[in-house]
Amino acid sequence: MRVLKLLSILILISELTSAQIGKTTTVNTLKATFLGLSYSYEQSISQKSTINYEFMLAGAFGSNFMYGNYWLIVPIMQVEPRYYYNIVTRYDKGRRTINNSANYLSISANYQFGASIGRSSNVSSQNTFSLIPKWGIKRTIGNHFIFEFATGLGAYTSGGNQWRVTPGLDLKFGYSF
Repeated sequence: MRVLKLLSILILISELTSAQIGKTTTVNTLKATFLGLSYSYEQSISQKSTINYEFMLAGAFGSNFMYGNYWLIVPIMQVEPRYYYNIVTRYDKGRRTINNSANYLSISANYQFGASIGRSSNVSSQNTFSLIPKWGIKRTIGNHFIFEFATGLGAYTSGGNQWRVTPGLDLKFGYSF
């Protein structure tokens, strides 16, 4: 019986210690983006890789001669495999890796739904799909607040038309729980 208790304690200590080694973890985050809000579920799939699932409500607003003033809220789904290439190095140097605080490479697949709500009967969103390779950084401030920046260049298609070049830029602040 004592051997079983000792073995259980050693396994628990091993698990707690390995959770602190520089590797990715699963994180839930609420984020404020440039023009909206999002919920992110980033699932760890290996020591250096995650898949980030994000649901955003993006806002758009403007004014023009034909339609006057308008605003829209558009839902967007994003799936983004991420490779945190320096998470082990950061840990080895004594830097924080909590909530996957490291630099990463990713391929962001975004789908913007054709449905929207807003103030204009003449302005609406279209189905849009984009693929954008990105380089990014993610840092944790304290234990829960995060800052994320990513940039890249990719392609998008809207309403079934031809693919076009598009820049990708993310600037997000959030709270991880």
